[in-house]
Amino acid sequence: MKQSSFQQLLKQHEPLIQAVVELFHPFVEAAVHDLKKGTVAAIYHNISQRKVGEPSPLTELNVSIEEFPDRFTPYYKTNWDGRQLKCTSITLRDGLGKAVGLICFNVDTSVMREANKLLETFLKTEAEAENPVEAFGGECETLANAAIQEYLKAKNLSLAHLNRDQKREVVQHLYRKGIFNFKHAVPFIARALHISRATVYNHLNQGS
Repeated sequence: MKQSSFQQLLKQHEPLIQAVVELFHPFVEAAVHDLKKGTVAAIYHNISQRKVGEPSPLTELNVSIEEFPDRFTPYYKTNWDGRQLKCTSITLRDGLGKAVGLICFNVDTSVMREANKLLETFLKTEAEAENPVEAFGGECETLANAAIQEYLKAKNLSLAHLNRDQKREVVQHLYRKGIFNFKHAVPFIARALHISRATVYNHLNQGS
């Protein structure tokens, strides 16, 4: 019996479908729909507990089959057990460009959502809370300038004539003094030493 264009396309794309499902196991389901029959033709890692042969829920896409795009923008839907699934669909077309099938990838986001809640809880602070160094340690510029002058005096150097290695030592000296606990320290020190912010970060990495 000759295979239909849909069956041929399904056979052609099945290795890719299986690879995606296995790669993101156990979070991804793939459902393939036969648009001519309007039924589920195949399902891989069945999260939604649908069955092959049952009607396809194509109305949730809110577009007629004739207007199906090559791929749908990701969207959310609720699974039978209340879990949120992030979904996208890819249209299968025959040799004439007619839509004959649909591959739907449905991603269970429940684990990521729980992880996100834990991270938000961990990272949350009171809205009015300040960096204690900034609240009680004085102004960044004042302390940074004092620390720079301390370095220059100890080394008998001039700020205008520092070479690259000496500027790196200044940055690391300021780090040891806790200056980089101030959120605006990097741009201020970059200006004070006439170097880029990237160079400041590079000097910090070399000292760590």
